[in-house]
Amino acid sequence: MKQRHVMLMIDPPIPNRFDGIMRYARERGWRLTLSNRLVRAPRGWAGDGALVTLRGENMATHFAEDLVRRGVPVVDLTLHRPDMAVPRAVPDYQGAGRLAAEYFAGIGIKRTVWFSTQWSNVQRLFHDGLSHGMAGVPGSEPPARFVLSEMVPRARLDDPDRFAAALAPRIAALRKPVGVLAYNDEEATRLLALCLDSGFKVPEEVAVMGIGNDVFLCENQAVPLSSVDDELELCGYEGAKLLDALMDGAPPPPAPVVVPCRRLFARRSTDFLATESPVLRKALSILSERIAAPPSMVQLSEECGVSRATLDRLFMRELGRPAHAELLRRRIEKAKELLRGGRLSVGDVSRECGFCNPGYFAAAFFRAEGVTPRKWRSGETRPPSPGSPPRKPLPGKGSGEGAAT
Repeated sequence: MKQRHVMLMIDPPIPNRFDGIMRYARERGWRLTLSNRLVRAPRGWAGDGALVTLRGENMATHFAEDLVRRGVPVVDLTLHRPDMAVPRAVPDYQGAGRLAAEYFAGIGIKRTVWFSTQWSNVQRLFHDGLSHGMAGVPGSEPPARFVLSEMVPRARLDDPDRFAAALAPRIAALRKPVGVLAYNDEEATRLLALCLDSGFKVPEEVAVMGIGNDVFLCENQAVPLSSVDDELELCGYEGAKLLDALMDGAPPPPAPVVVPCRRLFARRSTDFLATESPVLRKALSILSERIAAPPSMVQLSEECGVSRATLDRLFMRELGRPAHAELLRRRIEKAKELLRGGRLSVGDVSRECGFCNPGYFAAAFFRAEGVTPRKWRSGETRPPSPGSPPRKPLPGKGSGEGAAT
């Protein structure tokens, strides 16, 4: 069989998407050409098919139009240009938005915001999924829509001063707590930095979530970023598989191949339970900030300006568990974050999280996760299912629920 020559015109060059394409290409022995850095579309290219991302009037769009006229199979890996009739393999954009809404609802958030730098069909689909998901939450409000290109001139979208001037007052005006879903992890990290620089507590006041689960970006923030996995690797694989069928002479499918989004990786940027009580929000913030050496309940109540009995009642009424159980839950979550990083020994993780000794840490971790810290780090047993906020009870009088990992 003749080796097939496939052109890739994909922008932005997201590694996950390329990984999926590469996996299929290796299985089939394809020859790949990557043209992202070409000044213009390759004229007269005589290959067998192309995988593209169509956006506005970009180079890939003109190239794809030329190939379609010549009868060369083309598969689009996005839905930015639904007006162009080409076969597609895409994520379930609305499903990703609904998954975020389900997560926000699970931690008690009823007010949400959509944020993106620009507005396109894909952003609209993500936003619609978030809106539809929140509509099913009793007492929720329709998501606010913050689109930067509608607030500042397009030539100034990368201006940090304009960015802050446009968004900081709008975030300040929101009733807290609020959950923000951003179009991708890059935009989410930009918003996260603005929130921290402006004095908003993340996640206690503003819970920030991205889309894409770019581990490099998500794990290396001042507050590690939660993110919905949009399954771009599987989309790349399915797109290549679809292109292969078209090159074999199969008819185009009547609708896009849609890859479900089922995974949400929750990190510290959303790791809390929403509460209307400003006193409890302050108490939870103190516990998070001083997790290795927290105050006693008497000291905590004094810092929050209430009696110990009042603070005890708030924990039980709002969270369903006492303060010491919530502190333990947060210590376990912090430990998992450090274990994922892989830089510290289990003993060092124990000390960083405020456990009195590694033995107690190992026992508490096992009761919470059903596996030892070392085995959890090695992946011998998977952590609780991503995207499902409820968790197993932690030691203490109340049950534990909160962010998934």
